[in-house]
Amino acid sequence: MHGQIHFLGPQRPTPNLSQVLATLDGHGPVVAITAGWRHDEGETAALREVVGDRLVELPLYRWFEELESSELSRAWHRQQQRILGVKDLHRIRLHGALDSTRRLLDAETAEEGALQPLLQWAMDDVRRVDDQFLEQIAAISAEHPECLAPWQQPTVRDRHQEAADILASADTVLLAGGHVGVLRNRLFYFGLDRVLKAVRARGTHLIAWGAGAMVLTERVVLFYDDPPDGPTYPELFGEGIGLVRGVVALPHARRRLRLDDSRRVSLLAARFAPAACIALESGGWLDRQGGTLVNRGEPGTVQRLNRDGTVMPVGEGQ
Repeated sequence: MHGQIHFLGPQRPTPNLSQVLATLDGHGPVVAITAGWRHDEGETAALREVVGDRLVELPLYRWFEELESSELSRAWHRQQQRILGVKDLHRIRLHGALDSTRRLLDAETAEEGALQPLLQWAMDDVRRVDDQFLEQIAAISAEHPECLAPWQQPTVRDRHQEAADILASADTVLLAGGHVGVLRNRLFYFGLDRVLKAVRARGTHLIAWGAGAMVLTERVVLFYDDPPDGPTYPELFGEGIGLVRGVVALPHARRRLRLDDSRRVSLLAARFAPAACIALESGGWLDRQGGTLVNRGEPGTVQRLNRDGTVMPVGEGQ
């Protein structure tokens, strides 16, 4: 029987991890992956207050830093630098395609029949840019064969096995928030995307929040409508682990997105459809019951962004 997966809202200012843990069977280890905290990875006192002596820390960030001087690590960094360069160029195409789509959404015309196909073609262009970006990343990765499966390389193999053994002993795995790029890359570097799928298939529960929720989905989307350097659009960061399908996770959406701008909401929801764009706020607890998304947390803390530009609470249930 597969383990359960729970998405929580950010744990500040309204933590609810303890409530979720109380619903799960088991008295074995609870393994925390906090690599997204980077240099604060080991600052887990608050987690230990909730979990107690069952808590086991998996220090992926520290392990990666210890391998920094290896040839594999240097090759990994070279690959990542190439990908970052592609992202900068991709952003030029993406913003042009999204600007065109936004202008069509804002167009006032009596020719509704003429506007609708233009909107569809424009959105198809945006999706094509996203797909081609992922294809280009895959092509770059193929040019660095030593980085395709770093966990199989001699310098990483022992750490991969150690992590796999720790996760295999867990009743529950916690995937905390933080820097989503760092968290995702460390998970993939040590081959834990595969391990997490395997242990979940054997019954281990997964609880994720913030960046942790984002990396469990099929596609990781970065979003911030009003960063310090000026307005921008959400961007596709890359593929996630894919354990949660049909969802784009958007933690802290009220703070980072203009949810009162129906055009921007519509554009975001349509771009990633049929996946549901789900806003997760502190106090939220997203669960899937019989194929239906349910918020078991505080009312109004989990919302769905719709293609018509509305933002609606996800159904609540106990």
